[in-house]
Order: sequence, then C-alpha cells, then structure tokens
Amino acid sequence: MRQPAATDVIKVMIVGDSISHGSSGDWTWRYRLYKHLRHHGVNLDLVGPKNDLEAITTARTGDGDQSYADPDFDSDHDAQWGRPYCAEMNEITAKVAEHHPDYLLVLLGINDLFWYDHGTEQNEANLRTFIGNARAGNPALRLVLGTLLDTHKATHDPLFNARVSDFNRQLILVANDLHTQQSPIVIAATHAEFVASAHTWDGTHPNAQGELRIAAAFADTLAGQFKIGAPYPRPFPTVTEVLPTAKSVTS
Repeated sequence: MRQPAATDVIKVMIVGDSISHGSSGDWTWRYRLYKHLRHHGVNLDLVGPKNDLEAITTARTGDGDQSYADPDFDSDHDAQWGRPYCAEMNEITAKVAEHHPDYLLVLLGINDLFWYDHGTEQNEANLRTFIGNARAGNPALRLVLGTLLDTHKATHDPLFNARVSDFNRQLILVANDLHTQQSPIVIAATHAEFVASAHTWDGTHPNAQGELRIAAAFADTLAGQFKIGAPYPRPFPTVTEVLPTAKSVTS
C-alpha cells in the first residue's frame, strides 16, 4: 500500500451517529481532527452528504443548523443523530461511490445496542455487511473503525457495559478477519481515554474535552498506521466548554 505523498489530497469521510454529528454550539471532534491534521501539513478534504449540526435547541430531530462554535473548518461529513450500523450499511455503498473517500473514519454502534437491542451475532453480521458494502463503492477503501465510548448507562448498568465490551471485542475480531492489503481495516481505540463522567455533557455526547480524546484516537491511528499527520500531543490542553444554554430546548 503506497503511503500518501505530501502533495496528495486525502479525502476522508467521517461516518457516525450523534457523537460525530454534534449539536448546537459544538466544535465537534471532526473540527478537532481537521485542525490537528492541517496543523501537521495534511492536505485534507473532509467529504460527505452533510455539513451541519443537529439543532438540539428544538424538540424536533433532523433539523440541522450551522451554529458551530468555530465554523472555520471543512465540515462535510456523514453522521446523523440516532444512526446505527444496521441502517448505515444499506446506504454506505452509494455514499462512498458519490463522495470518493480514500479513508472512512467510522464511529457507530451504540445505537445498535441501545435502541435496536442487537446481540453479538447480529452486530457481527451488520458490521461485515457494512464493510462489504463500503468496499463495493471503492475496493481500495481504507477503514478506521472507532471503538464504542463509555456512557453513563454503561457506567451504571453492568449488563450494558458488558455488551459494549463485547461489541468492541467483536469489532477487533472482524477488522482483523476482513483486513486486506488492498483495503486495510484498523481500529482506533476511541474508548481508551474517554470517561463519560468527565468527557460528556449529558452522559453520552462529548463535551469539548471529549471531542479532543476522540479526535486524538483517530489522529494517533492515522499517524501510526497510515503515516498521515502526527500523533495528538499529550497532555491534552484545557479548552473552553459549550455553555449549557446552547443545549436548552426552546421549542
């Protein structure tokens, strides 16, 4: 597999749920990763069918807004609140074919457990289908799969926590099994430095400190596995948090 040259435009599509989509007032981990990679000279093009946040200040879902804390970045993405693997797997071929990413950065799965109650066998089947369908859009696609993060529910529900751990183990096994030289699959340990009590604003969705940790896990993996950019520096900086009023439902 050829390593990217400094002049290459690297097209990345971030595929995710609410954790990647973000909501009113967020920077998003997409922003943190973009700024980091550009700082290290990566000629980056984020691609995808969306460029918005979820408008969390309304009672509706799917009504995106552009209230980024800092809109000065390439905000294209493929993330949607509530999105599971079991839905995205049916759409990913067309999205890859349309937007031509070289890399998929994927952070999905918590909704498959929480809302769809899928078990090990179903999750494995859906993950394999997702990967196969993504490759149907680009046989040379490189995939970086993020592990499920800690949540308030996992912290206080031992059975759910065990299911999260099982999903993450399955993610690694499937990635290893389906990895090829033409279309490598690697794991970003997004869970490793993420603690729900400190790094979320509601027990699930990342606050600014959480955004840093998700971005860092993907940055470390891109640098270590694909020679793109550099690992994220530690210790993490202290960053401004979104005001709680930005998350208040008004209608």
